[in-house]
Amino acid sequence: MKVDLIRKVPLFSTLTDEEFSQLAHIFVARAYRKGQIIFLEEETGNYMYLVLSGKVKVSKSGAGGKETILAIHRAGDFFGEMSLLDGKTAPATVSAMEDSKIISLSGADFHKYLLHNEKVMLQIIHVLCARLRQVWQTQSLSSSTADARIRMGIYQLAKRHGIRDAHGTIIDLKITHQELAEMVGTSRETVTRVLAHLREQGIIEINQRRMTLIDSEALLRES
Repeated sequence: MKVDLIRKVPLFSTLTDEEFSQLAHIFVARAYRKGQIIFLEEETGNYMYLVLSGKVKVSKSGAGGKETILAIHRAGDFFGEMSLLDGKTAPATVSAMEDSKIISLSGADFHKYLLHNEKVMLQIIHVLCARLRQVWQTQSLSSSTADARIRMGIYQLAKRHGIRDAHGTIIDLKITHQELAEMVGTSRETVTRVLAHLREQGIIEINQRRMTLIDSEALLRES
């Protein structure tokens, strides 16, 4: 178990070494194969999860079985923290996009060991505020054009998974055109067309499914 990675999760980052050592036993690690379901909707209210390695997606099925990707999580990301507070869940399924290792924390252990820790609760407030702002931003795109949603999707990926260098922001997450389409609610063909246009404009570069955002101002200016 990668203790240093767990310590970087905002909820646990303020714990002292002594506090953390007393809690290490409540974290359970499991491995999942590519394509394997990690949990279904009815299970999400029971645990919080941290991705140790690999990549997972949170998705839901709409009319006609069409899948919409709500989020993609990679090593170091965590999710399900809200369900630990009220035991409720959202209509979504989490599955492994590649071989992954996941750490889980049960709601029972959270309430027993962490709920009354003031430092942990303060961190939860900060996390929930950030999640709420992200939801507002996503909802504001629901009536936007496909082009605008794709541009904003790229911007959000760069903001969350970006690594800055002298050339631009490398989106350190391999993602297919189909996966991006499922994230922003459009077709793969539309994503391919918009990405080609952005490359021609010099706004992005793509190399082996890894994207670099060159000009974020130009990206947002037309979104």
